[in-house]
Parts: sequence; structure tokens; C-alpha cells
Amino acid sequence: MIYMDREIYRFLHSLNINFRKKTLRELLEEEKPYVVINGKRHRIKKRELNLLKGLTDNLDLRIPIVLEIDASLESGTVKISGREEVKIISKILGREINPFSEENSLYIYKPEVRIVRRHLPTTTVYLFKIGPVIE
Repeated sequence: MIYMDREIYRFLHSLNINFRKKTLRELLEEEKPYVVINGKRHRIKKRELNLLKGLTDNLDLRIPIVLEIDASLESGTVKISGREEVKIISKILGREINPFSEENSLYIYKPEVRIVRRHLPTTTVYLFKIGPVIE
């Protein structure tokens, strides 16, 4: 059983992606915007960049926006971190946000994730977070 737990842990760990974020400003200046994910070029749609530009004045927004799936959270829960990221996702979902809020995290659920991914399929990525290896 312990062997199986380690194998599952390794499999889930391999699902995580490696990427370097770029700013919204950098991507808007590129003719064919992209980020490198797992060593491969991942094209970013200009339409999404323009949508993001309309939702924020912060051209230093780092893309891709991470949708974190944490094994310690309730099933179907996704965490978004970062003040600007929280503001943008809240706007897409039509959630009221307090302009004076200092919230750096937002938790959304499966139906909301679908909405976010429908609007931002190339500028968001999933990141799977799991706990320590069980020995």
C-alpha cells in the first residue's frame, strides 16, 4: 500500500507544469504572444490579452494566471492567488469586490472554473498541489 501511495504521489507531482510567466505588457507587444510551458511554446490568444487589458490597468500582471488545485481543499475547489488576479477573476465571475480589500486569495468552484476557462483558456493554467509523501 505504501508503494502505491508513493506512485500516486509521483504521478500527481508529474502533472505539475513548469513555466515562466510574462507580463501582460510583454505579451501585448509580441506579434505572436506565447509563454513556455514544459519546454514548449504555448500560444496566447490576443483576444484574451485584450480582455485582460480591459479588466485591469496593471500591465505588470503576470501571465499565465494560476488556478491552483490543492488536495487539502474540498473537492472541486480552486484557489487563485494575487491581488490583481483576484480582482480580474472576480470581474469575470460578476462578483462584487470591495475596492479597499486587500484580499490576496479567492476560492472558486467547478461551475465558476468553467466560466473562467471559457473566457481565459490560454491565459490560465492548472497547478496541482499535493501534500507530503506518505511513508
